[in-house]
Amino acid sequence: IWVALLAPLFLGEALTRERVLAVILGFTGVLIVARPDISKPDPAVLAAVTCAVCFAFSLMATKKLTSDQSITCILFWLTSMQLAMGLVTTFFAGTVAFPEGVGVLWIVIVGFAGLMAHFCITSALLLAPAIVVVPLDFMRLPLISVIGFLAYGEALELPILIGAGVILMAILINLRAEQQRESKLS
Repeated sequence: IWVALLAPLFLGEALTRERVLAVILGFTGVLIVARPDISKPDPAVLAAVTCAVCFAFSLMATKKLTSDQSITCILFWLTSMQLAMGLVTTFFAGTVAFPEGVGVLWIVIVGFAGLMAHFCITSALLLAPAIVVVPLDFMRLPLISVIGFLAYGEALELPILIGAGVILMAILINLRAEQQRESKLS
């Protein structure tokens, strides 16, 4: 949502009717899957909203950088900044527990997967407008629910399936509109 609202201001991307519909439907699908309790204020919700705004600015900065920087350069600086921030938070935590045995393998796997995720999102932002790429990220919530079901035996409830369907519909609307826009330009 934040990328859709801020990209027209900071990136000059058009906020079309289809894009607004895709964002509204995608967010509705996320709400159906997550079913947040809005009856009582929670500082964690404020923290999550703040993180979402910061993530939106990060994505827009990445999109802006793709115009004149290589993906390798962007990934290098992104990883370097995350390393610095991680070291600072480690310093404030006061203790460090070094992994042993199979823990080292898991850290390498998670690190590689994280780097590949950054590579994929940066590559996507190089190829398409941020308002087209970011709604695809809405699928992360139902996909993690499926992983929770498969890996941990968590319940796969009807609202998760309904929300996933709404999110998928939003993504298809957005991609179809983008495809039509591209064909008109060709």
